[in-house]
Amino acid sequence: MVKSRKIRLLLLACLLSLLAFRLLTLPPSAEQQLAAYMGRQVLLTGDIEPLSVRDSGGFTSAVVRCRRLEVLHGGEAPAPVPYSGCLRVSLQGSLPEAGRVELSGTLEELVSLRNPGGFDAQAYNRVQELGGRVSRAQLVRVEPRVLWWQRFALWNKRLSQRIEKAAGKEHGALLSGMVLGGSGRLDEETRELFTNNGLAHLLSVSGTHLLLLTGLLLAVLRPVPLPWRRLSVVALLMAYAALCGLRPPVLRALVMSSVLLLGGSGAERGRLLLLAAAGLLCWQPLWLQDIGFQLSFAAAAGLLWLLPACRRVLPEALPEPVSEGLAVTLAAQLAVLPLEVYYFHQFSMIALVSNILLVPVLELAAQLALVGALLPVLGAWLLQAAAWLTVQVVVQARFFAGLPWSTLVVGELPAYSLVLYYALLALLADFGWLQLLRNAERRVAIGCCALLLGATVLYQQYRPLPLACYFLDVGQGDCAVVVTPSHRIAVLDTGGLQNLSTGARVVAPFLRTLGKREIDVLLVSHYDYDHVGGAVDLLRQVRVKTLVLPNEALTEESSKMRQRLLAAAQGAQVQLAASGVRYKLDTGVELALVDVPPEAVAGNEASTLAALVSAQGSVLFTGDMGAERERGLELAHYDVLKAGHHGSRYSSSPEFLQQVQPELTVLSCGRGNRYGHPHAETLERLQNVGSAVARTDEQGCVKVVFDEGGGWRCYVYGEMRWQRLQFNNL
Repeated sequence: MVKSRKIRLLLLACLLSLLAFRLLTLPPSAEQQLAAYMGRQVLLTGDIEPLSVRDSGGFTSAVVRCRRLEVLHGGEAPAPVPYSGCLRVSLQGSLPEAGRVELSGTLEELVSLRNPGGFDAQAYNRVQELGGRVSRAQLVRVEPRVLWWQRFALWNKRLSQRIEKAAGKEHGALLSGMVLGGSGRLDEETRELFTNNGLAHLLSVSGTHLLLLTGLLLAVLRPVPLPWRRLSVVALLMAYAALCGLRPPVLRALVMSSVLLLGGSGAERGRLLLLAAAGLLCWQPLWLQDIGFQLSFAAAAGLLWLLPACRRVLPEALPEPVSEGLAVTLAAQLAVLPLEVYYFHQFSMIALVSNILLVPVLELAAQLALVGALLPVLGAWLLQAAAWLTVQVVVQARFFAGLPWSTLVVGELPAYSLVLYYALLALLADFGWLQLLRNAERRVAIGCCALLLGATVLYQQYRPLPLACYFLDVGQGDCAVVVTPSHRIAVLDTGGLQNLSTGARVVAPFLRTLGKREIDVLLVSHYDYDHVGGAVDLLRQVRVKTLVLPNEALTEESSKMRQRLLAAAQGAQVQLAASGVRYKLDTGVELALVDVPPEAVAGNEASTLAALVSAQGSVLFTGDMGAERERGLELAHYDVLKAGHHGSRYSSSPEFLQQVQPELTVLSCGRGNRYGHPHAETLERLQNVGSAVARTDEQGCVKVVFDEGGGWRCYVYGEMRWQRLQFNNL
């Protein structure tokens, strides 16, 4: 036994050494490998990933794993590029669902939004080995031969389509995501509802989902003798992983679940879990950056090391199935809680109740959907029953999410808070290696950890802040967030993209990094979609005290948008913008409506001209206002200008800039946008008046901080961290 233990410890040490070597010798990312070839014409030969194929409005997009990539040089022979990663492709027309294709097109960078609290697209692309995209692609040749791994994905796709057809689009998308993976087709309301209930892990076949399913299967099969129970669960999980297309997250969780089942005693399973994690990371070190891997490992560790302690604290009077389900859920939730707070800046206060009451129903619905998708005769009835159960879960989840304090937004916490939390958890669980501490010493350590952790959370919530204005990166659109010293929030426009909800995926997550789910003033400059498209989802996710709408002549499209805003703005005070109105945000800090058209007009010229006014500094927000509106204005100097119409040549006229005399101008536009914003003429005019320039398309989110004694500092959110900008002309 001692010799076997030494062998396993030696193996673990070797794996950790190998992992350290792999991490230190990582090759450049796929994007870095292709950086020198961006903007060039290429010829791509590769295999289609069936689950990535999307049809939209006559265009098709997909991910292709490269077999050969060549750069075209006019009449010269193609030059091969040493690259074996993946590329996104988009073309007009259709692509086959599987097989090998040859395409030509322009190699371009992947476009991502860079904001605090937002999705880390750079890390995701690196883990997925995505190096770029081929735009304006032309299909040259198709090899219809389907590879073995593509067959699994096609089976997955057919079953998903059958589930969605029988259960309806809304609930079918939810069921197919739970059963077979992929939650990309879910609407934002359902996604947020499950997140607020602590059920987000069930929206897709993630590692956390599979580990929770392992615990539930163990509880359900408890009457079965232990060896057969373990083998049965492993067999079920392997079949389930194959059905889900053998995706990497599922394979990772399958390995960890098998360790939990087959590892013997607690110490033995702990060592095997560490060996499995180290082995997986040696195979693919980049998984260390993957949130799914971290959550999977944390949930497995919770079930391994916290489950006995959770069983001890539960009342003995509870029935054994209920007690076991509570213990499993509590152990997994406690283990992943700090990671969820670190990445998503909130946690569900009702997660334990929702997991206990709703997960069994959801799992039953998932099993019915799985069996229904496989059965040719009675399948439709089973799928309809699964959809009915899903409806009941959604109704109850909406009730739970509507309870006061159902979700607690914590904000951005320092990394050391994770160490404090896990130390506190280990002390409370009374792990064996802590037996060296006497009871009094253990109580003191618990008190110190709890006190420091609580103080950190409270400080982050109530610490004094400088007056700051954030210009979020929302692609080709506008969105600015003002944060005052006493944590008051004003949002001006919300951006709007057709394929992404900027309100739910950009603005709301950013507010959560500040520890906020409330907006004091939400101002919509005008009804263009790139300014108002994210407002409806934002209103559903956060509480808005005052909603200010533009004085704009309504078209059929803008009238529909206005009705949607009013329907979502329940509880908000809705006002129509008017010149001269001032909203007090803080002591000496106001949001002033500088100029609003006295008569309703349509389009860009309806933009509300607003300003942040304070003793520390001032910002002028122009919406899409053009030179025609600018001519009739009489304006004072403003420290910072948000340039009109994304830096278009038809805005920011010389006469306007001579009035404003901005020290800094922020250009909010999308990288590689089809309009060519910002135009060279605008940049030249800004240079002529001596204004520094910051751009969201090149630098990501822009933050302007105003000092108490006047003056400002500018930061940009490049590479997922703040970097201060220095300007030579200031």
